Amino acid sequence: MKIDVIGSGSAFSKRNNTSSIRIIDCQQNQWLIDCGPTVPRAIWQRNIGVNDIQVIYFTHIHPDHSSGLAALINQWKSFNRTEPLTIFCQAEQQQPLKALVELAVWPETQVCFEIHWQDIADQFEWKHWHIRTANTQHEMANKAIRITADEKTLFYSGDGRPTAASQSLMKDVDMAFQECASFEALSNDSSHGDLPGCERLLVDTGAKALGIYHCFDEAIPSLLQAVRDIPDMFLSRDGLLLDLDDIDLSHHAFDSISIGQGGKV
Repeated sequence: MKIDVIGSGSAFSKRNNTSSIRIIDCQQNQWLIDCGPTVPRAIWQRNIGVNDIQVIYFTHIHPDHSSGLAALINQWKSFNRTEPLTIFCQAEQQQPLKALVELAVWPETQVCFEIHWQDIADQFEWKHWHIRTANTQHEMANKAIRITADEKTLFYSGDGRPTAASQSLMKDVDMAFQECASFEALSNDSSHGDLPGCERLLVDTGAKALGIYHCFDEAIPSLLQAVRDIPDMFLSRDGLLLDLDDIDLSHHAFDSISIGQGGKV
C-alpha cells in the first residue's frame, strides 16, 4: 500500500495544500480522501490520469475538504474521463457535493462518466479492502477511516479531535494520520487535535507510525522541533510518498522525515 500526501495543511494555510491523501494498492486501485480547493492542481502536477482515481471519500464537507470537487470533475470531463467514479460521503452531506458536480458541468447537465454515490457505513468492503469508520469530535460530522488491504492497515482521521471510537480505529495500525492543529493542548471541547493528545494516541493505540497534519501554520516550527524527539511520530508534508511495504517501522524510519530531509521513504 502506498500513500501519496496530496496536501497536509489546515483550512487557511499559506504554505501547504489543504489536507488530502491518495491511496494506491498493489493492484493500482486508487482512492482520494478529501478534495479541498488546492487539491486538483496538486493532482494535475502529478500527471495522474483522468481515469486513475476510482473513488473519492469525503471525511466531511467543510470547504477545505470538499470544494475542489467542482474543479476536479470539470477537468475530468474536459479531458474525457470514461471510467465510473464512486463517491463515498455521509448521506446528509451528499446534496452539497452534488451541487459541486452540477457546477462542474454547468450549463450542461450531464457528466461524460458515471458517478455512483455511496453512503458511508460503519463497516463495509470495497474490492479486497476492508473499511471501518467512526466519528471524531468536530464542528461537522466527520468520519475517520481505517483501511485494511494488502496485509497493511492505514488510519486517517480527516478533521477533528479524537474520540474513543476513532481511537479504536487506530489500534495497532501500520500507519496513522491524525489531525493535529496545535502544539499547545486545546480544551477538551475543541474541534481539533493537539500534540499532547497525539503523543497519548501513539502510546495508547500501538500504532507503528503516526503522521500529524492539518497543523496551523504558526504551530509548524514548534511541531517540527518536537517530533524530532518522539519516536515513530513525524510531521506530514505535501508530496510525501510512503510505501508501507518498504518501510521498516521498527528502525526509526521516520527520523529523516521528522527533521525535514528527503521526500520519500
